[in-house]
Amino acid sequence: MSELRLPRINSIIISGRLTRDIELKYTPNGTAVAKLSLAFDRSYQKDGEWQQETSYIDVVVWDKRAGKCAENLYKGSPVIVEGYLQTRSYQDRNNQNRKITEIVANKVSFLEKGEDVSQQEPDKQQEAVTDEDVPF
Repeated sequence: MSELRLPRINSIIISGRLTRDIELKYTPNGTAVAKLSLAFDRSYQKDGEWQQETSYIDVVVWDKRAGKCAENLYKGSPVIVEGYLQTRSYQDRNNQNRKITEIVANKVSFLEKGEDVSQQEPDKQQEAVTDEDVPF
């Protein structure tokens, strides 16, 4: 029996609204990192009736895109986020091991102001940052 070779696909495009103002911080080497909390909806049918379910996910935006998001977005802003899913582990303030799954954004489209924060080339600073550098 031959080995199953799965394609390596990790890509997400999602639209929603920010649930709070952006949290902008900096890594020890000065790289800007913004944390966005996004609410998004899913519609489905149950017993012939349409239902709506709201879910939430955190989004991390790096470098110049992070600053642009902090300047232009606020609680309630509608956005489209393109990026990839990442799960990382960390220890909380009580030394408990935690895991978080979040979106790392390559592009954030501002739906109210018409401005995009796009990745034109790979972000070299983002690649060099480790989980210990993330200030959240």
